[in-house]
Amino acid sequence: MKRDSPSLRSSMRWISQIVVGFGLVLQMADVGFACPGDCNGDGRVAVSELVLSVRIALREASVDRCRQVDADDSGTVTIAELVGAVRAALGGCGPRLAFAAPELYATGDSPRSVAVADFDGDGWPDIAAGNHISHDLSVLLNDGTGKFGDESRFAVGRIPLGTAVGDFDADGFVDIATANGGSDDVSILLGIGDGTFATEQRFPAGQDARTIIAADVDGGGTLDLIVAAPSSAGVVLLLGRGDGVFDRLVVGGGFNPWWASLGDVTGDGVDDLVTANADSSDLTILAGLAGGGFVGRSRIALSSAPFSVAIADLDGDGEMDLLTGNGRDASVSLLRGGGGGAFAEAQIVAVGDGPFPVHIADVNADSILDIVTANEFSGDLSVRLGVGDGSFEGDFRVSSGPSLFAVAIVDVDRNGTLDLVTALGGSDQVAVHLNQSRDAGSVPVPRRPERIRLY
Repeated sequence: MKRDSPSLRSSMRWISQIVVGFGLVLQMADVGFACPGDCNGDGRVAVSELVLSVRIALREASVDRCRQVDADDSGTVTIAELVGAVRAALGGCGPRLAFAAPELYATGDSPRSVAVADFDGDGWPDIAAGNHISHDLSVLLNDGTGKFGDESRFAVGRIPLGTAVGDFDADGFVDIATANGGSDDVSILLGIGDGTFATEQRFPAGQDARTIIAADVDGGGTLDLIVAAPSSAGVVLLLGRGDGVFDRLVVGGGFNPWWASLGDVTGDGVDDLVTANADSSDLTILAGLAGGGFVGRSRIALSSAPFSVAIADLDGDGEMDLLTGNGRDASVSLLRGGGGGAFAEAQIVAVGDGPFPVHIADVNADSILDIVTANEFSGDLSVRLGVGDGSFEGDFRVSSGPSLFAVAIVDVDRNGTLDLVTALGGSDQVAVHLNQSRDAGSVPVPRRPERIRLY
């Protein structure tokens, strides 16, 4: 064969493309997809299938020869899809995610909510669980290894259903707020800084106060509280004075809002308020004002009843998306943001049974956001790993316990991965699931994979 023959040039071109392609892949090999590149469906990726996957990505072969490489059925193959095929060939199929067996800790009667923060100032996350039958709060302090000591109890209002944390009196110590559905108020426990708290103070909130979040809503530099109260006129805003005292303001919302979340869904740089309204099967958006407060109201009808809502950019397009926990079935609804507060039609994502709270976090440390739901009826957690384009792989289940009401996601053992802390109302316990994912600490994958274009 002559050195400048067409066949040699073609072979060298093919080899160089393989080298460059694999260089890109090896730099970015951090996606745990569920067996892309498995052309014959036998649960593994053979060398011939891997080569075909690369050839498809390099436009040397038709994607129809192995449709599974093209995971999103777009007619082209992304770097992420090619990476998935390589990872499947090198490390097997399925999500690379693992949690240790849960460590169980006793609480009061039937914990319904859980929050995590450093209550004693030692730099380690501690646990606060709101016990809705014993009408108190259990606080468990981290011993500095990711394990927790015995609970301490603090009285709050009747039937605490939601818990939030923050420095409400600006003294540098973490305080706790509970939304009390039985006494229709909020309890404020001001932290002393050593893991103990002053006697509660009560502030009126909405009827059947349920979920609560802490944020500086009015831009005053102090934390305010937003309470979703299904039996009241809407969402109740408690404006913080900065000394642990709050003033009540009703701001509206949907019909019987079960959950409220803050995020800039209209793209104007100001956080808006989104409520999940289970009884009317819809979401309500109240636009945030630059000077504080909310105005207007738009409604998004859903086919399933949303009991919770989370806000994040899940497809990397710069627009906020919405994710709802559909507590009466086994799914969450994904609504992709189109800008200006507009959203595409909801897409259904399967999870466990009874996903009342839904959360968004990077559970497998790949710099791509994942879905986590606490499934009350199936007694487990669902983790759906994000691909980065608004789609999700697998349905990884973490068995937790009976009457799983809530989950907090935080690195309790400070090893660089997010752990799961759940409230188990059926066994009067909290469970701590330490993250042991094999993907922890690896090189991140870009949020928006580029198409391979080498020629």
